[in-house]
Amino acid sequence: MKKTILLITILLFATTGHAKFIKAVLYMEDGSTKKGLAEMVESDDSKVYFKTDEEAKKEKIESANIKKIEYADGESKKYIAERLYATTANILTGKFSRSKKKLWFYIVYDKNVKIGGIASEGGSRPNAGATSTVVTFANTAYFFGKKNSEELVFGYATTASNGFAIGTDSLIRKMSREAFADCPKLIDAISKEDFKSGSVMDQLKTIFEKTKCK
Repeated sequence: MKKTILLITILLFATTGHAKFIKAVLYMEDGSTKKGLAEMVESDDSKVYFKTDEEAKKEKIESANIKKIEYADGESKKYIAERLYATTANILTGKFSRSKKKLWFYIVYDKNVKIGGIASEGGSRPNAGATSTVVTFANTAYFFGKKNSEELVFGYATTASNGFAIGTDSLIRKMSREAFADCPKLIDAISKEDFKSGSVMDQLKTIFEKTKCK
């Protein structure tokens, strides 16, 4: 299973950005569902393009009305996109900042703790860990948080060239204290981990599965 999640994530974000309709189930905020075809969303999309079948007319549905989307692109590719708030920390001041609106995350791990990813286009997007700084090297930012929370906090980013994690140890420890303030043993487990470039996802997954919080 080593690196399995990372490989799935690479396939996932390679798929985003290519506009095509694939089989999907939309879980609406009012509790209803819509089954049909939808385009894969990007993090800040305010609308979701949907149609009931191949021949139907395309319609725009407000993202604010959708809680979660389950995509099924063939037998082996199944993705979940969920709308959640994103909390980041300014690299200069250390001040936490929560997004004003919910963003679309692709969920790559969902048990007692949830990990979601946001694909980035390098220099055209802000650094997920520093809201005022634009970077050119990060292509995917990963956020984590409690399963039933409406927000995820920034954990780390990977480079476009080799998938290695950037600025992991101190930032992950800082953000874990924000995400798991009511679970000292999980914060302690993260603080003791020596995160290694390229293995962060596997290390976090191991910690989250071994350390449970009520």
